[in-house]
Amino acid sequence: MKILHISSVKVDYPGGTEKVIWEIARRQARSNEVTILQTNLYQEKEPFKREEIREKIRIVTCKNDYFLGGFGYSSEFKGKLKEIYKDFDVVHIHGHGRFTSNFAMGFLDGKKPFVYSAQGFFHNKKNNFFKKMYDFLFRRRLRKASFCTALTELERVKLVSLGVDERKTEVIPGGINLKRFNVKINRDKLRSKYLGKRKNKKTLLYVGRIHESKGIQHVIDAIEGLDVNFLIVGRDAGFEDSLKKRAKERKVGGKVKFLGGVTDEELFKLYKISDLFVLYSDWEGFGLVVIEAMAGGLPVIGSDKGALPLLIKNDFNGYIAHNEEELMDKIKILTGDEKLRSRLSRNSLAFAKDFDWDNISVEHFKLYKTALRDFHEK
Repeated sequence: MKILHISSVKVDYPGGTEKVIWEIARRQARSNEVTILQTNLYQEKEPFKREEIREKIRIVTCKNDYFLGGFGYSSEFKGKLKEIYKDFDVVHIHGHGRFTSNFAMGFLDGKKPFVYSAQGFFHNKKNNFFKKMYDFLFRRRLRKASFCTALTELERVKLVSLGVDERKTEVIPGGINLKRFNVKINRDKLRSKYLGKRKNKKTLLYVGRIHESKGIQHVIDAIEGLDVNFLIVGRDAGFEDSLKKRAKERKVGGKVKFLGGVTDEELFKLYKISDLFVLYSDWEGFGLVVIEAMAGGLPVIGSDKGALPLLIKNDFNGYIAHNEEELMDKIKILTGDEKLRSRLSRNSLAFAKDFDWDNISVEHFKLYKTALRDFHEK
């Protein structure tokens, strides 16, 4: 089968959506012809290749012309899609509220079968008026999709509320590569490397963009009276300086360490040397890093926003914190109770086994085959 994936952002960008696209594409490429058509939104100032082959996948990148609050606009993308769409059997469009998704749905209607995946982009109330206007103006395009996938039941309900036929919705979560977590490490040596003299202190881990919406500032506040470490992994999205200032003001600078972006190999090691994972976001459409943390054997503390309560089960694989006081309390309880951490860790590992990328890729491919069959039977 010839498959085209459409992304608003380059698939090497450190985001959940981009990881989903790459992981399913690379598995599909083992026995299919796969192309990714993307723009350089968010990375406009960085050099890029307009075309390359990576792991048998053809990657075509178009210049993004205007940022428009993250919506983006690329005249080059429009031309390229019109040029190449006939070469494919099915198209998979990723991301809600993006120019690439919106244009592709409108252009491909009636021309090619396409699967649409919002990938968690039904956000919180930030810019709520504009999001409601977008949904009102363009929801008809969603109904033209052969299928719409949802990361969670929460997202599926949102799709149906926008008029998508429930029979054309399918819940397919994000995934992880379980095999890559089977890394052997010298825990004491690595803790010395990353934590120095504080290697014997319990350690919290955050992985993701350094952005205000991720709630890292609340974690910094929560550990003010606790003798723990807090490792922050991820690229700065304009908020790192504010967090460093906050840590200094709270007098916790010695407990907090910013590691920046790291390789996958480093990340798997960081999961192994940490004691628990914290994600106190304003919103998470899925929270793939939560599943990764669980695969690394970590209990997870999360906010009560978005899909996080669907993944984090109180007193099973972690805890949901409804406010900053609860966040501090749960951190204190978990860092102080080794038996509790051990039990939650075992449950986290068991829970994560249901999210293997190989199985999830197969589920997407089944939808493609059905979409292709139904399109030609019309």
